[in-house]
Amino acid sequence: MKKAKYTALLSMLLTACNSSDTAVKEPHIFPKPGTVVASAQMPVTGDTLNHFTFSIKVVADSQVAKGVYDVDADYGPNFAGGELTLPKGAEAATPYVRQGNEPNSFIIGFRLAGDTTAYDYYQVSSNGSQTEMRYIKAYTF
Repeated sequence: MKKAKYTALLSMLLTACNSSDTAVKEPHIFPKPGTVVASAQMPVTGDTLNHFTFSIKVVADSQVAKGVYDVDADYGPNFAGGELTLPKGAEAATPYVRQGNEPNSFIIGFRLAGDTTAYDYYQVSSNGSQTEMRYIKAYTF
């Protein structure tokens, strides 16, 4: 009889210790600096002679643990570089790139772990002679 009580008590303790509230979370593993975490490219329309492409890369910076990424943009032979910092509380988010609504534009956004929402955050656009990089939304977490 005592053995059954101890077994039940031990079972309850083990169940309580394995609950999601007390589970130890694995630390987030950030990409190594220099790693391309997202990229995209598109052909430049309207220039049938050169067949240029417009492309961007989101690259992990040396301060990636603080949510800092380098942004490299190429429009044909022209290069532009910038930097973006993810919002506080989203430093461990995963950046993505999608085509923007304007011609020759891309949107860089991020997704949080365990969340299916895509947060648009930063825009990169170019007309061939000028490349613009800018934040388009602000978030707090």
